Amino acid sequence: MQVIRLWQLPSNFFALTSSQQWDAIESITCPATAYPNAGPRQRRTPCAISIQDDLLAVVFFLVTLGIPLGIAMSIVASIVLQSLRLLGLTLAVSAILAFHPLPRPPTSDMKGDWRRTRLSLALVRYFSMEVLIDRNDPLLQEVGTRAVQDSDVFFGKTNKAGNGTGKTDHDGISLPLVCLACPHGVFNYGAIIWCAISQWFVGWEQYTAAAPIIHHVPGLRYMNQLLWAEDAGRKSIQKVLRERCEVDVEGTYDEKRKFGGMLGIVPDGILGAFRCKGGVDELAIGPRRGLMRLCMEDGATVLAAWFFGTTDMLTVVQDPFGIMEYASRKMQAGMMGFYGRWGLPVPRRIPVSLCVAPYKCAKVDNPTKEDVDKVHDAVYGGLRRVYDEQKIYAGYPDRTLHIS
Repeated sequence: MQVIRLWQLPSNFFALTSSQQWDAIESITCPATAYPNAGPRQRRTPCAISIQDDLLAVVFFLVTLGIPLGIAMSIVASIVLQSLRLLGLTLAVSAILAFHPLPRPPTSDMKGDWRRTRLSLALVRYFSMEVLIDRNDPLLQEVGTRAVQDSDVFFGKTNKAGNGTGKTDHDGISLPLVCLACPHGVFNYGAIIWCAISQWFVGWEQYTAAAPIIHHVPGLRYMNQLLWAEDAGRKSIQKVLRERCEVDVEGTYDEKRKFGGMLGIVPDGILGAFRCKGGVDELAIGPRRGLMRLCMEDGATVLAAWFFGTTDMLTVVQDPFGIMEYASRKMQAGMMGFYGRWGLPVPRRIPVSLCVAPYKCAKVDNPTKEDVDKVHDAVYGGLRRVYDEQKIYAGYPDRTLHIS
């Protein structure tokens, strides 16, 4: 078992040459250390963080989370005070923040992309991000190593003989790739960090499936500069999984950005956000199987991932009648109150550990319900197994994963 301690990356990581970046990754890769005495008050402790990185992360949270909450509070205040002026001003500001132009990465020149910025590294350190990798799993032997640079082999464009058949006898992860980010929590910040560093783990940049409304929620829409959100509908998902793009970024050391064919999605959705409770690891999937069907139809590799620490970052506040949950599910957008550090909409500095369970789907054009159920059980059964095996390395030996 190995751990890649991303929080130890140098501050100039994105400015290094490719070879230097891989030297840095190798230097922070080491055998995982168990936390046998971990308990509710004895978890991994947050790493040291500079004032600049701490401030940068906090400002990011206050803008993306604080603005929507501030607008909601202003609307409520205008109704209580019966102030049309305040309501009109709030709506005007909301409209400006919701519709002012923003580049939607990825673009040909990658403008508006925040993945290669100091913010990404600040978030890595804020959450003391670590990635656990079981090298005994043949699908994970090359993940997070220099081998992922050789995308022609790693992503199945050729086989080992190089005959260009489009098939591969390579044993590693291959495109298309669907990453399941579990659990939702209020926000899965570990999954957001993964978007910024996925190229050094699997050689490819990730899109994220989300409700279209994210593009027009004041404050929250800035998260898209990290997420690269695409509609979570069937056609949009298929389009992403079948796309392959490569961009040479100008003004760098000839960096190549590879994207398409890789999609991240939070399988428990809004329900998972409302089920979020500190100290409880729960994944509420329900009867939904559509995503597994899509994975089978495209022969995708499914990377089921659990981000330890997600449910402890923010505390959810909701009405006892379930009105906010009902409205949120109808609107496909979370409408809830929450608080964290200092009682503000700022996540607590909870260290995040990522464990992954890969599964390769056989390509089936018209899978039966029984076929889909088998894959569903294999994917989430694998996630439960990896969770149980690796929770001691994340510092949560006393936790249990509940999947419903």
